[in-house]
This record gives sequence, C-alpha cells and structure tokens, in this order.
Amino acid sequence: MAAQQSEPVIYGDFAYASNFTLLNPHFIYNAENIQVKLQEKLQPVQGAWLDTDRICMEGTRVGIIKEISDWINSSDPDASRAYFLCGEAGTGKSTISHTIGKIFHQHLGAFFGFSRTFARERTPSNALRTIAYDLSIRFSDIKQGLLKALQDNPHILGSVNLRDLWNVLIVGPAKMLKNPFTPVVIIIDALDECGSQEKDGPRDKLLALLINNTNELPRNFHVLVTTRLESDVIVHLESSSELHVQYMSKISNTNEDIFKYVCHQMINGSKRGMLKEDQCKILAERAEGFFQWAYTVCKSLHGQGKAGMSVNKRFQRFITLGPADRKDLQALDRLYMSILNDVFDPEDEEAMNSYRQGMSQLLAAFQPLSQTALKRLQLAGDVEEDDESVVEYVLPFLGSLFTGVDGLDEPVKPVHASVRDFLLDSNRSKQFVVDLKEGHTTLAKGTLSIMVEDLHFNMCDLENSYVLNSEVKDLHKKILKGISMEILYACCFWDLHLEQLEQQDWCLPILQNFFYNHSFFWIETLSLTRNMHVASRAATNIRKMIGNAKDFVQEIRLFVQGFGKMITDSTPHLYLSGIPFLPKGSKLITNYAEKFKNVPVLSKGHKTTWPQQQASLQGHTGQVSSVAFSPDGKKIVSGSWDKSVRVWSTQTGMALFDPLQGHTKGVKSVAFSPNGQTIVSGSDDLTIRVWDAETGKDNSVRIWDADTGHPVGNPLLGHSNYILSVACSPDGKKLVTGSLDHSVRIWDTETQEAIGNPLQGHTKGILCIAFSPDGKTIASGSLDNSVIIWNAESGNAVGNPLNEHTGAVSSVTFSPNGQKIISGSWDKTLRIWNRYTGEAVGDCLQGHTNGVTSVAFSPDGQKLISGSFDCTLCIWDLDDENSKPSSTSELSRISFPFDHCHIDSKGWLCNSNSELLIWIPPEYRFVLLFLPMHLLISQDGLCILDLSHSKHGTDWTECFTGYMQISK
Repeated sequence: MAAQQSEPVIYGDFAYASNFTLLNPHFIYNAENIQVKLQEKLQPVQGAWLDTDRICMEGTRVGIIKEISDWINSSDPDASRAYFLCGEAGTGKSTISHTIGKIFHQHLGAFFGFSRTFARERTPSNALRTIAYDLSIRFSDIKQGLLKALQDNPHILGSVNLRDLWNVLIVGPAKMLKNPFTPVVIIIDALDECGSQEKDGPRDKLLALLINNTNELPRNFHVLVTTRLESDVIVHLESSSELHVQYMSKISNTNEDIFKYVCHQMINGSKRGMLKEDQCKILAERAEGFFQWAYTVCKSLHGQGKAGMSVNKRFQRFITLGPADRKDLQALDRLYMSILNDVFDPEDEEAMNSYRQGMSQLLAAFQPLSQTALKRLQLAGDVEEDDESVVEYVLPFLGSLFTGVDGLDEPVKPVHASVRDFLLDSNRSKQFVVDLKEGHTTLAKGTLSIMVEDLHFNMCDLENSYVLNSEVKDLHKKILKGISMEILYACCFWDLHLEQLEQQDWCLPILQNFFYNHSFFWIETLSLTRNMHVASRAATNIRKMIGNAKDFVQEIRLFVQGFGKMITDSTPHLYLSGIPFLPKGSKLITNYAEKFKNVPVLSKGHKTTWPQQQASLQGHTGQVSSVAFSPDGKKIVSGSWDKSVRVWSTQTGMALFDPLQGHTKGVKSVAFSPNGQTIVSGSDDLTIRVWDAETGKDNSVRIWDADTGHPVGNPLLGHSNYILSVACSPDGKKLVTGSLDHSVRIWDTETQEAIGNPLQGHTKGILCIAFSPDGKTIASGSLDNSVIIWNAESGNAVGNPLNEHTGAVSSVTFSPNGQKIISGSWDKTLRIWNRYTGEAVGDCLQGHTNGVTSVAFSPDGQKLISGSFDCTLCIWDLDDENSKPSSTSELSRISFPFDHCHIDSKGWLCNSNSELLIWIPPEYRFVLLFLPMHLLISQDGLCILDLSHSKHGTDWTECFTGYMQISK
C-alpha cells in the first residue's frame, strides 16, 4: 500500500504547551473525496454561476458575440488574456456575458457574477476562491495542481491578499493544465458590483489584478470581464495600453437588436395589448441603446398599469420618458418612477406604508427570499398578530421591476442592479425611497421568533449516529423537507439584522429564551447545511448586547470552536459527543443535562475549563513520523516522510518559517536540545543534521535552530544505512543515533563530529535509542530482538545484550529515577530491566494483541503507558518495591459496540466496522483503556467515561429525554 499523505494537527491550549498533543492524521485524497476536500477548504460561493435563461435572443448581438468568440478562439500568442466589455447600466453587458458562457459551455472554466443583492458573500476574495474551485471541477489537472497548492500553502485561505490568492489558487494550478491548446474561458460579470470605490480597497485591487496580471495565465486562458464605466474603472483601463476593451456604446446594430426584442415581446409573444410594428420601432429607437429600458417598458406594458389607462396611452407616456441620448443616465430613473406612480398613489398613506414596509423587508434581506418566506418572517415577528402580510399586497404589482413575483416560492430579486440603487437613493426615488431600518427590525423580530417556534431536536430525521453526514442517504432531500427557506435564512442571518438596529432592548427576553432552550437545535441546523461558521460570528456579535447571558453566549462560541468540525462531520454527535465533554460546571452542561440524559457521562476526571484554542497545523505533504516540543513549550518541531522538518509556534499554531529542506529521503526522527537552541533530525538519507534555531533554513534532517529554523553546520555523515532513531543527552552536548547499519553513534553537538568509533554490538538495525536522565548511560533496541546498555562516556557495552524478547525491540525508555529501563517489542510484550545489572525485573507485561510500538513512564514513575499496532494504549500500575505489574495491568475488553475499537486520525472512536461511536476531544485523547461498559481515558490521572446509559446507532434519538423550558 502506498504511503498515505498526512497533515500535522495540533490541539489544545496554545497558551500552555503542556496541554498540547500533536496528532498524525492521514488524509487520503482519492477520486471520491478530493472535490469534497476542496469544497470544504475553499467554501465556494453558491449561485454566482452562469444563468442560461439570461441570454441574448437569437439573432441579436451577433457582431459583439462574434468578436468575443474570435478573441477566445484566436491562436495569437500576443493577444491579451483579458477582454473588458464596458458600458452604462442597462446596456446589456450581463446578457452578453451569459450568452458567451452558454456558447462556450464546454470550455467554460468558471463564471462568477457579482451582485449588490449578494454583496456580503460575493466579495473579491470569495470570487477568486470560487473561480479556483470551479476550474478544479472542470479540469482534473487543475484539480491536482490546486490540491498541491493548498498543501504547500496551507495558510493561503486565511489570507486577504488578492494577489497571493490569485497566484496560489489560480495561476499556479492553471499552469498544471497539460493541454495548452484547448481554450479555457473565465467570465466575471458585473465587476462594478463587487464593492465600493475605495483607493487600495478590495475592488480597486481586483481591478488592478485583472487588468495587469491576467497575462500570467497560460496563453489558452481567456478572461471576459463586464463592468460599468465608473470613475475607478476608467482610471484603470486608461493605464493599460495592451488591454482588449470594447464599449457598449460603440457596438453596431444595437437599435436593430432592441427592435427585434421588442417585436418578439409585444407582437409575437404578447398575451394582450399588442403593439404595432411601427410602435415597436419607435420604442426601440427611443431606448437609445439601453436594453434594460426597453425590457422594463415591455414588462410594464404587460402588467396591469394604472386603472383607466390603455396600453397605447401608457406606451405614449413611456416614450416621453425615454433617454435623450446614449449618455442619458437618468432614463431608467424616470422609467422606474413612472412605474411606481402607476402602481402606488403617493397621496394614499396606507398604500405607501404598505409599500415601504414590504420593500424595506425585501431589500434589507441579505439574500433573496420568496414571498412565502417573507410573509412568514413578517408575521412571525408581528406583535399585533395580524394574519395579513403587506408582502402579498405589494410585490405582485411590481413584476416589471422584480423577478419571482409571479410565484410564491421563487426568490424575489430586482431585475437589474439599477433598481436597487434607485430605490435606496432618496435623491433619485424621492417619495418612493426605501429605508432599510424598518426592514431590519421586521426581519430581526421575525428570524428570532421563527427560530424559537420551529427549531427542534433532529430537524432532518437522521436515523443513525454511526455514519458521517456525507454518508447519509438522500441527506439533501431530508434537508429540503426538514428545513424551510425561512428557517434556514433565520439561522444564518438573525444576528446581522440585530446588528443593524440602534435599539435592541426589546430583543433580550427572546434572545435569552433562544439561547437557553434552542441554541443546540440552531447549531444542529447550521451543521447540516454546512454553515457552522455562522455560530461563531453570531455569538461574537450578540455577546455585547445580551446582558446577563453574556457568559452563556461565550460558551456557545467556545463550544463551536472546539466541536464545530466534528459536528459538521456527523450532526448526531453534537449531542452524543459534544455534551459529555462540556467542561464541568459550564452553563451549557447545566442547561442541557436534563434534556439529554442518555449520553455518555464523565464520572471521573471531568475537566472544569475550556481549552483556549484548537487549531490544525497543515503543511506537511507526507506522513508525520516524529514530533517534539521545545523545552520552553513555545515551539513544536515535526519531521515527515515528505523529507522536510517544520517548526511551529504553540501560541499561534502558525509555521515559524518555511519548511527546513535538505534531506533527500523521509525524516524519521526529530528532537530539541535541552536548551532549545538547536534541533536534531535524522533521515532515511543516512544523515543527521543539526540546525541553529536562529539563523537559517533547510529541508533536511539535521540540527536546527529552534527560533529561526536555520541548520547548524553540515549534515552529520557516518552511518551507511537509514537512521531510525535519535536522542539528545540531558545537557544537550551529545547526540546519539541508531541506524539500520547495525551501529550506534555518539556526536558532539558543538563540533558536530562523531565521538569515538561506532558502537558495535547489535547484529541488526537499531530501531530505538534513549539517554538516561543523568546522561551517563544509553540504551538501544534492535531488530535482533535485543536491548544493549552502553556507557555514554566510553562507548562500551555494559554487560551482555538483554535477549529475553522474541521479537524486534521497537521502544526503550528510562524510568524518571534512572534505575529501570523499559523495552517494548513486536512480540506484544513489555519488559522491565535493572539498569545497573541488566537483569529482568518481574515477568513480561502482556495484554496487547499486536506488537508494541512505544513506551513511556508517567512523571512520578508509578505508571507505565504503552502503544501498539493493535491501535490501543495500555496503562500499567507498577509496584514500587518489586516493580511487578499489579492485577490491573491486564487489559480487559468489552463486547459490542466497543469491541476492537480504535481512534482514527480525526479523533473518532470507531469499532471494527469503522462506525462512529463517539468523538474524543484532543485534550482527552491521550490514553485509552476499555473495560466493561466504560471507556477509561487518562492524561494526568484516570478519567472514566460512563457509557452504561448511552444511546447510539439507530437508537441515538433516545438520547433526548424531553424538552424543558428554562428561563433565566
């Protein structure tokens, strides 16, 4: 089996390194899950893709479509990679971009449409992440390149530097495409809607990037950009002389194309009130190139209009409102004003109040909602309990300005960005201006109320706790059935509406009710819909306004921080694995314990505080073979099969420098010197390297400076085969290494010279090596099944080899007082030896069902811990007087469902069928022992997790024992 790729993950409290444990999870990227991994990492924006319904009518825009098509198909190596299509609002730019996307659908790598309606999520940085993800879906070569880029640059996703995102996520992977001849099309529509005009802001930087850096892409890449001609766009375009730019005002046959469209709408496709051909021609000419103006007039003429006015009369009035010329930017404003005047009487206060309420709610929403959802949200927050909604008396009359108004369940949104701009600008819309404050108030009340009403346990009827969400059959259908548009919207955006309000006192009672009684069901909904990030944001936003429940909200944030990834992986374990490990005495466990009684219970060793931070350290591209803490606890060094050494900060979780590269084969062992100033690494390339932690970079295994990652001197050469083990003397002056060449070598860490000759005695390779606490003795274990004790000063063997094991000796260690040596072997046993006499102390320790891989003493020397290929760790109690194992040293096992259990790379305790039993938080994930109906966990002392009342598998829903209102 090929070596699995892995990434080091660090868990625990960054402020206290003693609470850390570094794990070695394996990430297997195969054809089935690679796209899921990329989606999880990049979090692409949904809904910004090509809309094939928004295309040019057949026979229109022929000239510009041909021009863009010829540019895409051109083989000219000097042609610009970017094409900017510019024009005023309503001239048809977006329709052309969608048409090109449909024509070149087989070559379309990415399509991203900016929108002011979705401004919060469709940001420049999210656009680049989404484009990268879309390219990876379309091209397998780019997918592999993107995956490698993320492995080599694990922190890029946290970057706000657009240039870095562009280079790492798009340009680099694009160059991995093996076919340099097939066109690859990227379309970015409505670039002007990606943010405000701000010098050196995100929009400004994205503009500069697309204008100046698209030629970094391979020559077969083509980036089509549409944008309004706003001042910052003009400045950028004028700064580039090589860019391909086309202006909508210069496109030929525009009037003829508009005429064809109007005829189709008002003669061929009209249901009533048809215009004559000469009227259609007048309307097209009056549009002065503004396709949106003609479109809106046709939509309005199809509508009811004002009572008593015929279609012809309305037509004549619209003609008087047409653009004076192609520079008349107020034409759409006049048209919109006329349409609103047709529908609403500004003198009718009741009608205008309904208009303002409905439109404010519609435009305040952070994403488009259907009429059904809008109505439900309004009525849920209506304290007067009126069963009527203004939505149903406003939106159906505005079909010429909004899409989705003809149905109840289709999202309603402006037909064009200019509609929203017009309605929010009091200078343009006058009496029809929309104030969003009222809408935010309505939606804040509605979202909170609907969550309290609708959220409940097991929202989507999940049947089994043993599986991941990704393995649940028809989960998408379950979500659609169990979570309505309005409840999902409420869960994702309630805090943002509250944030917009100046007065928030009214919401405190309902907020407290929500947090104390419904917050876990809210988290459940977020996990199922992959919106877990909302919980941390909301808790942070709300904490400052909730008064005496502030600490409770903070615990919600800490809970999501610690358990969020696990909950997203398997939602039932929000309850089965989350509640048991809540800190003892926390407000959350006090609040929810009565509701969830059939879950595991920590009956001993229950921690009382939250871990301050948990994070994943990602960077290695191969299995992590060795890790170590610096003596001061501020750094971690890791060695990997990817041939590199990495140094990490325990306070931030960040890599302190680039990978230390230089080894030509995998790094098998790393260690800090006792003073923390150097790092030693050993590799399969037969070298040991010593690195000065202050001064340099290197990717080999050697001694490293722990502060800067610089290598100290040259590699230590001398072994003639793989180096499998390395250790530092307590004073840091010596280094000892063991190799497959059958020898042990001692090195001076200052001179980096070998001390004396190789220590010969083993007949096969050395697997493990250790210094005694006083630095005077060395113990080595070998594939020859023996342990040899060496004098660290003379290099001579002390006595004969210890030959009681019947399998390779894989681990040796000294007791804290230095009097005993413990060895673990592939013969499944451990043995205790007297350091001075070499005699075995007591019988061998038996209990593992496969070879022993590691052994360690507790600091007080009273307990011994062993790890094995059988995926378990055992705790052994040692008698102080005779060092014999007590009766508790035997490892008992239980039957179903905890038979043959193991913890996987992500912390899941799984049985032999790989079913998820419970997730173990990192701070508890040290030693496991299985006893009847108990899972024993040990770190500083024995912890007991009582499973006797736990419900799991298909019975998991029985963990919920009843709803109980709690009022604080």
